[in-house]
Amino acid sequence: MEQQINWWAQIVAALMPMVIGFIYYHPKVLGGVWMRANGMTKESMGTGPKPIMYLLATVLAFMLAFWCRLQFMDIHQTSLNFDGTPKDWVTYRHGIAHGIFYGLLVVLPIVGTNAIFERRSLTYVLVNVGYWTLTLAAICAIVCGWR
Repeated sequence: MEQQINWWAQIVAALMPMVIGFIYYHPKVLGGVWMRANGMTKESMGTGPKPIMYLLATVLAFMLAFWCRLQFMDIHQTSLNFDGTPKDWVTYRHGIAHGIFYGLLVVLPIVGTNAIFERRSLTYVLVNVGYWTLTLAAICAIVCGWR
């Protein structure tokens, strides 16, 4: 069974890092904690990101959303329930589970290893891994469930 890519789902999923980031890193949510963990202040951040930064972040987010989508294109297509009937893994809930696993089993080891050698705090690791786990759960939910 050949699947077509839902480009609207890809676009919405690619916007998730930005949307979640605006909320998650807001100073009244975890932005202040993140700045302290990085040794930053409002003054050291300057006037904020430049448009090219948003453009590059969006391109990278689209790549990430596309990679997440590839994980669902053929995987699980032949899975069966215990009674031999086909299993439908194309759900939002299944996508969320994959996103959480990616966050804990991919992002945590990468960010954690960098943090060890960069001598970053546990707070730094928890804030960044938390963001990416939440974001990947949203991305995977969209690309898995929205067919």
